[in-house]
Amino acid sequence: MKQLKLHKECTHDKLVKFGFRKYGLSYKLFLPLYKYKTYDVIIVEFLVSTIDHYIGYDVIDNNTGTLYFPYYSNDNIHNLVKQKITKKIEKIFDELNNQNIITI
Repeated sequence: MKQLKLHKECTHDKLVKFGFRKYGLSYKLFLPLYKYKTYDVIIVEFLVSTIDHYIGYDVIDNNTGTLYFPYYSNDNIHNLVKQKITKKIEKIFDELNNQNIITI
């Protein structure tokens, strides 16, 4: 899981308003990144622990339930899907930053 920096002003209300759901002591958010027809093929999962002041995310291949390897790979191979999901993740980071959930 890649780690981000949780904003010091992040609260339960801000997380829920953004779309996070509470699971025990943590919060989770699943967002689609890439679709094939109507099926979410690649998603991003965010996990927040306000107790530990932790936020992390994983990019997941929804077909297999495993990490989407090309996103984590440092290969310089031209991959249109990787480019599209990277742009979407950057937009999500900007939104999280604007809502004072993460600090960039």
